[in-house]
Amino acid sequence: MPIETFLWPGANSVANQGMVEFVGAESGEHPALQAWRRLGAERFEPERISVLSKRFKSTVYLLENAGSGGSSVVAKYCRRAMAAHERVIYDQILREVPVSYPRYYGFLEGESEYDWLFLEYAEGEQYSRSREDHSILAARWLGLLHTSAALLPAAARLPDCGPAYHLMLLRGARDKLWRNMAQLNLPATELAVIEAVTHQCDFLESRWEQVHGWCERMPLTLVHGDFKPKNAVIRSGAAGPVFLPFDWEASGWGVPAQDLAYVSADGYHATVQHRWPDMSLQDVQKMKIVGRIFRGLAEFSWESEKLEPNWPVSTLNLQIYRARMTDAIAMANWEE
Repeated sequence: MPIETFLWPGANSVANQGMVEFVGAESGEHPALQAWRRLGAERFEPERISVLSKRFKSTVYLLENAGSGGSSVVAKYCRRAMAAHERVIYDQILREVPVSYPRYYGFLEGESEYDWLFLEYAEGEQYSRSREDHSILAARWLGLLHTSAALLPAAARLPDCGPAYHLMLLRGARDKLWRNMAQLNLPATELAVIEAVTHQCDFLESRWEQVHGWCERMPLTLVHGDFKPKNAVIRSGAAGPVFLPFDWEASGWGVPAQDLAYVSADGYHATVQHRWPDMSLQDVQKMKIVGRIFRGLAEFSWESEKLEPNWPVSTLNLQIYRARMTDAIAMANWEE
């Protein structure tokens, strides 16, 4: 839900409330509106501008009814490197593969190492891992993406997100958690959670040769890297439901394991077998296990960055992630 709103004279609203402040705005107009006008694409004046999210590295605005057919537009103002990365995904990759995705309106250079990306606001039912129909739809979408993007040179030039990258995440997260255990005066319950996570990292590092060996049998392709319910919706279409993922900040080149962690193995295998005939259903199931491990390490890494000073929230999250990792480790067929 939007948390702040910017309105200007003439907008369709009865009130002028919750105004967003932005340094450099001229004539009382929001900078997202100024950038949208400068883009020069097929566009309309938005009725309202709201803040969808605001973080250190990016702010995402909603431009209501500014797109084609009265649809809304997302204006993402983010660090230049992030904008350049996502621009490659939309400009050079997604348009070349047979998958659905939100319309990309374009890119605009901003100021102070920040740039603008403009995308269709993806509206629909939020993707749920617990629904079988959603899981199958997501698996089929991923199957088309992975098999098609594997052939694109632009995808192969993306940052590595294979086993070496995830081993780096493991070591970085564990080191940060160790430092925080030494520096923060944590209650015994929270301390036990962090110790359990570091022990899981120790175990996985001791078995990393096996993880690497499993990955060597997997194909390399474009990986979304943050394939979770908050980053996808399902829209009703004339030909059936349409899957619309977004937020490609964590995408890269590697084995497709992490994307598959919580989707239907049967649905994925049925989709990829004509392009990857040597991949068995058992191979997909192994990728799902590796994917859950990779996903867990990414979660450990995120929370290790936020632990200080937000340790009460981070330790609660780490407790959830530790339980998931416990399940993933138990699923794997480890060699002694």
